[in-house]
Amino acid sequence: MSEQLQQATSPWESTLRKIYGGPASVTTIKGEWKTGKTDFALFLTERLKELGLINRAAANIQCFKDKDCTVRSDEDITYIDNFAQLPPWLFTGYRKAMLYDEAITSTPSRRAMSQLNTEWLKFIPELSKGRCHLIVITQEESFTEKVFFHPTFHMASWEKIALGRNHPQFRKMVRLRGKEFPKPFVFRSLPSTKIIFDPYRSATWKMAPDTVENLNDDDLKILFDYGEGISYDEIIKRYAFLHTRKDVSRRIRRGIKKLKLCHSGKDSVVV
Repeated sequence: MSEQLQQATSPWESTLRKIYGGPASVTTIKGEWKTGKTDFALFLTERLKELGLINRAAANIQCFKDKDCTVRSDEDITYIDNFAQLPPWLFTGYRKAMLYDEAITSTPSRRAMSQLNTEWLKFIPELSKGRCHLIVITQEESFTEKVFFHPTFHMASWEKIALGRNHPQFRKMVRLRGKEFPKPFVFRSLPSTKIIFDPYRSATWKMAPDTVENLNDDDLKILFDYGEGISYDEIIKRYAFLHTRKDVSRRIRRGIKKLKLCHSGKDSVVV
């Protein structure tokens, strides 16, 4: 942690406790393209965990174990990108935070009310039951679904300050405004997140998982992974119950048989 951040630890931590130490809320993170909004959201989540303000976190941001972003990881943040998988995670009794990235893409305000917008209208009031803080990330608040900014739910807005690449505070400054703060706060020298993610990968949100992602059969999951060009070694890393390349080959053969049975109508496969 930088010296500047250490000097600001007290106001920084007291601010986080004021926002996220109370009941469930909605906060937003806005900023121009490539100002480090997602990085800041992940860093913020790390700090909330360290301070004990949340116990669990989820996001529609894929996180990885390696810098090449090839091996997915749910160790720090659970990957959820749809409403079907959200309730089982939400109502677990733990204090938690949900990061909703690229909200302007999935739920823009200028579009006729879509199914996704309508579902968020139903979900926001349930945050308190799930003891969950929703953190919405967007490029432009005015183009994003208005329910996220309703005064009943919206607690504060973080803004990543756009600076030139050669500026010493490039991607390190954030401005905070909120109902509990008479004046804006500016925090400087904030470090990057330690969580690995691909900043060029789009963050999507939908009503339910895609068919392949929704498979409940491990053999078929492995078969589809192989069909996507994922190597045996990478498949072994993804599934704890696989230990050798022979295990992968056996699972692929079983998946092929199940897929044939499903298409022939002789058996049923849950997808």
